[in-house]
Amino acid sequence: MGIELDKQRALEAAVQKQHDMNTQYHAYTEADAFTFNGVQEFSVLDFWRYSYCQLKNLQGAIAEYLVARALGISKAENINSWTGYDLSCGSKRIEVKSTSYVHTWNKNKVSKARTFNIAPSSNYYWFGGLDRNGKESARQNEIYVFCLNSNQDIASANPLVLDDWEFYVVPTFRIDAFCIKRGNPNQKTISLNIVRGLAFRAVKWNELCTAIHDTIKLIDQHVLELDAKAGS
Repeated sequence: MGIELDKQRALEAAVQKQHDMNTQYHAYTEADAFTFNGVQEFSVLDFWRYSYCQLKNLQGAIAEYLVARALGISKAENINSWTGYDLSCGSKRIEVKSTSYVHTWNKNKVSKARTFNIAPSSNYYWFGGLDRNGKESARQNEIYVFCLNSNQDIASANPLVLDDWEFYVVPTFRIDAFCIKRGNPNQKTISLNIVRGLAFRAVKWNELCTAIHDTIKLIDQHVLELDAKAGS
C-alpha cells in the first residue's frame, strides 16, 4: 500500500474506535420517568415535549438527524463528547451543516444570504494528537453534507416537510482545494452558491444515502490517486 492509503486506513480504524466509544451510552426512551421517593412523577416524553416542541429552532439538529436516518444510523455519535465531526459512515467522518430561509425571528421577510461554517478546528480532542497531516488544526471530516431548507414562505415553513430539504454532498478535499486556490486555506465560511458549484448536484432526502456512498468511493479513489502521483 502507498503512504496515503496507509494513513487513510489508520484514520479509519481510529474513527471506528471512536464510533464504538461514542455510542456506548444509555439512550433514554419515552418510557423512562423522573421519580420522587421512588414514585414516577413525569416522563422523559413530557420533558421532550416541553424543551423541544418548537422544532423551527432546531433545524441544525433536524438536519443531522435526517442525514443519520438516510444512512440508517439510529444512535448519535456526538451526544456525550465533542468529536470534531457529527457522524461516521464507512469509517468516514461526516460533518453536517444546515441553513434555511425562514427562522422563528422572521416576521415579514425571509433571510437571503445563506452561508455555512467550514472553519478548521483542533483534532486533539478526538484523535489524541495532531491530525493525519501533522497540522495542529484542519477540517476534521472527510465529507460535508450541506443541508438547505428551501421553503421561503414564512407561513408554511415546516422543518418536518422532507420535500423542502435539499442536500449537497461534497468531499472535504474539494473544499480544501477551493480554499487553497483562493489563498485562504483556513477559510471559515462558504456560500450556498459556492457549495452548489462544488457539489455534484442537489439531492433530495431519498437520494441522500446513495450520494454519500458515491462520495465515499470518490474519497477512496482520491487517496489512490495521491499515492499514484507520489509514486510517479
